[in-house]
Amino acid sequence: MSTSMGGPALLWTALLLFSTWKSMVSLSPPWNRIFRGENVTLTCSANDSLEVNSTKWTHNNTVQAVTAPSLDIVHATFQDSGEYRCQSKNLIPSQPVYLEVFSDWLLLQASSEVVLEGESFLIRCHSWKNRNIFKVIYYKNGQALKYWYDNYNLSITNATIEDSGNYYCTGKIGKTNHTSESLKITVKKDSTTSHQSSYYWQRLLIPVLVAILFAVDTGLFISTQQQFTFILKIKSTRKGNKRMDPQPKPTPPKN
Repeated sequence: MSTSMGGPALLWTALLLFSTWKSMVSLSPPWNRIFRGENVTLTCSANDSLEVNSTKWTHNNTVQAVTAPSLDIVHATFQDSGEYRCQSKNLIPSQPVYLEVFSDWLLLQASSEVVLEGESFLIRCHSWKNRNIFKVIYYKNGQALKYWYDNYNLSITNATIEDSGNYYCTGKIGKTNHTSESLKITVKKDSTTSHQSSYYWQRLLIPVLVAILFAVDTGLFISTQQQFTFILKIKSTRKGNKRMDPQPKPTPPKN
């Protein structure tokens, strides 16, 4: 019996590990700084549930009415700024994603505000209602970084700690020069690679482990049931044999 109990115990352990996976929020377009009136879609990317409406969304810790895997923000207002989280069924809540809504002429946007060393990130000088910008200059910590007559995105590849800093851009819309607010971008040492690798291996191996343990446990249960049935048959046969044996005649007492 002790052997057969190992299967369920390991199975529940695997299911417990499975339940510690986090939901994740992604943005489309990928910018978390947008202008008032623009649209953005937040997606709970870890939602693998087959159930409809199984996602919980919160905005500034207030539960939203939307229960679909995607949350659409249309014609954004200042009230849409703040912290967003999602939680798929049987998973723990995601890390927060912060959305900022601005009203200005220029806005510096970044693909990520926190970057691991060795990764790449993209910044762009975005204009109100996508108006044409000319003579665009990107700055980092107050020093000019890149100049284009037309407006192009700036890609930082293989980022290092030295790429951390405050970024902003300037450009001309019509005949007027405009300057965006600055954005702090932080490049951190990649100390989480092993943890991320372990996480992805868990996501790959745990479902396989659950299936194997389920099969093993089912096999043990069937085997135990067969052994129990066999023992009952042996006992039943022995009882039948005892009933068929003739009873010995009693020996008369000697006078």
